[in-house]
Amino acid sequence: MASNHPALLPFIESRQTRHAYIDRTQTLLSAFTPKDQDVTITLPNIKTNDERRPTSTYIIRSPSSKELAVLLDPQQCNCRLSDTSSSSIKLMYRAAGNGEAPSMATWDVSSSLKDQVHNCCFGGQVIIGVLLDGPDAVVVDAKRKRMSNMIGISNNGLIQNSILEPGCAIHNNSEVSNTHVMKYAAIIGCGSLTCTEETVAKASKSCAFDMYNGSMDVEVGPEAGGGRVVTVNIESTLVDLCHALNIDSNGGTSAPLVQFDSTKTEGKEVVMNVLCPHSSILHTPQTNHVHLLPHSSIDSATSVASALLLPQSTIKNGCTVSHALLQWNATLTSQSDAHHVFLMERSEVGPHSFTANAIYGPDSHVSGGEVHCTIFGPNANSHHQSLLIGILWPLGRGNVGYGSNVGSNHTGRIPDQETSVGEGTFWGLGCVIKFPVDLTSAPYSIIAAGVQLPPQRIGLPFSLITDGPGGMNQLTPGWLLHYSPYTIARSEVKFANRRTAKRHDFYTGWKILRGGVMDMLVDARDALLFPKVKSAKIFKGEKDIGGLGANQLTEKGRQIGIRAYTDALQRYALRGLLQRLVELVNSQKGLTLVEALHHVGLDDVVSQSSGGVGASSKPVVDWPVLPWNEASHSDPEALWKHQHSILMKEIPSIIRNGNGNDTLSQLLQKCIALEKDHAVRVYKSKSRDDVRGAATVPGYKDVHVAAEKDSVVLAAKEEAAMVQKEVILVEEALGGTAVRSRL
Repeated sequence: MASNHPALLPFIESRQTRHAYIDRTQTLLSAFTPKDQDVTITLPNIKTNDERRPTSTYIIRSPSSKELAVLLDPQQCNCRLSDTSSSSIKLMYRAAGNGEAPSMATWDVSSSLKDQVHNCCFGGQVIIGVLLDGPDAVVVDAKRKRMSNMIGISNNGLIQNSILEPGCAIHNNSEVSNTHVMKYAAIIGCGSLTCTEETVAKASKSCAFDMYNGSMDVEVGPEAGGGRVVTVNIESTLVDLCHALNIDSNGGTSAPLVQFDSTKTEGKEVVMNVLCPHSSILHTPQTNHVHLLPHSSIDSATSVASALLLPQSTIKNGCTVSHALLQWNATLTSQSDAHHVFLMERSEVGPHSFTANAIYGPDSHVSGGEVHCTIFGPNANSHHQSLLIGILWPLGRGNVGYGSNVGSNHTGRIPDQETSVGEGTFWGLGCVIKFPVDLTSAPYSIIAAGVQLPPQRIGLPFSLITDGPGGMNQLTPGWLLHYSPYTIARSEVKFANRRTAKRHDFYTGWKILRGGVMDMLVDARDALLFPKVKSAKIFKGEKDIGGLGANQLTEKGRQIGIRAYTDALQRYALRGLLQRLVELVNSQKGLTLVEALHHVGLDDVVSQSSGGVGASSKPVVDWPVLPWNEASHSDPEALWKHQHSILMKEIPSIIRNGNGNDTLSQLLQKCIALEKDHAVRVYKSKSRDDVRGAATVPGYKDVHVAAEKDSVVLAAKEEAAMVQKEVILVEEALGGTAVRSRL
């Protein structure tokens, strides 16, 4: 059973819908036996605005001698049977009312056959659906205004062992076999559309592909010598995936899981292609073992085998695909090869991509490169020719530059190496990554263009890694926070705007500067504050500073990192304090300073000597707590609790010679100062690009938005002004404290 969490309802309903369509196929298959008897079947109506009843009764019977003659007459339908002794044709049409089936069972539908069926060869057992006037007619809407001209079955080389419901469109195909086509669905201009026992068995053996359960196995991480085999379901989320791979081992799982019974259900699997209403397969030479949900499509692909497509998903334009699960609005396009792949909602692969054993998170996009044995997380992008092999990147949100080779997974013995990647990692142009590498504790770090990164584990977030002197790369911790906060501010807006996979929205909307990242900053700052060697101008590798990996760090860079991490921690904590106070003064009047201090847990706070806890002597090799499993992800009280814990650790370095009476004044002043400093640095990081560009490229100013007008810069400036106004609001509400004199 699945969890009953409201956020999981679309996933539960999707599975129920899939099974309902498969049940429809099984019900109609039962009409093939007994062979010569008429059958009356009640089926749920296809959901459209014109249907007034939940069900309709269908008559499925053998054609009369007159109807069969019309079907085979060269001057009328011009159809033929591939083998008159073994072929069995049945007609299917809807009764005008659920109680009128007996009287309509003997109706002559020769005229409808003549209008709708032409020039086909039928073999095996085939149900031919015909439309009658009245309630069975196809309603033509604005989007499908030509549908009435497409309805019918014509010019097909061979149709065998198939169910063609009234209102479908089957035209100009070489072969259609073992296929169920529902009303409003279409197969046009295709080569061979089949579904064989051999293909189904091969898919099951190859990757445990199960069309009924919508599941298969995908092997990520090492290409050989082991592997992380995960069973994915077409209704899975990244929460489920990380849980299955034990990536959530640190912190447990608090986000809801989509849990279905994956036990093989005997008798439920149907060896047929199933095209649900409004789905289509167009101009595709080879298709085998597919299930298309409403409004999904295969259009001008080269070959598709064993694929399940949820609504609005598509495989198109020359793709070669096998063993694929596509969620809502997912796309495989433009001469891409994809095998053993799972695309979550709104993800896209192509053009010109080659991918195998890969899982794509919601809103991710790969084009022009190779991706193998990889988890490619949400909002991650690789728009250029690049290589990713054995990448575990569950949190995505990064970018892969042209020529990046993140795939040196072979030791010369066996290709069994892998790399775990942190959220927001930027792989620069032409970088070369030698496995194994772990960047999960260094989120939003940049590997600069041309860098060759040797095997290592880095634990300093928001870092910049560049070529360094002496053949050792140079790392600047907190570089993004200190020198390019514009990037972070823009990314927050960008990820929010590009988060179009609404079914996954309940867990993908985490903040960059959140509780879990702050905990990483605390550890990273402690490592910088307490290096393993003293008084060095240059620190080299893990032996000098924990988390430095196989890089070098200058003393200046160490100080930059300490300041960047400290400012980010204090800004996070003080903004939480201010929000708490604003909520308090807006809800209660006549508060005293003592009451306010008590409310935010600052009773009797006095200045203490600043200092960290010391760097860990041995780093723990584990995944960080996933953002959707952080207590503060969806609980404001838990967020404040975490902000308060950070605040209490930072107070000694903020309060200057305090005796407790002006604690709040100094903290709010620091909040204003940090926010103003952040706004200034956001402006400067954008302005530097403006100055350099104008001095380099003719006409640069004419075509670029200046920092003064940039929306991200303006938003940061407005944020700083808002913070100052909120501080004034708090001070006035408390009856005038020392805060006012310091504003």
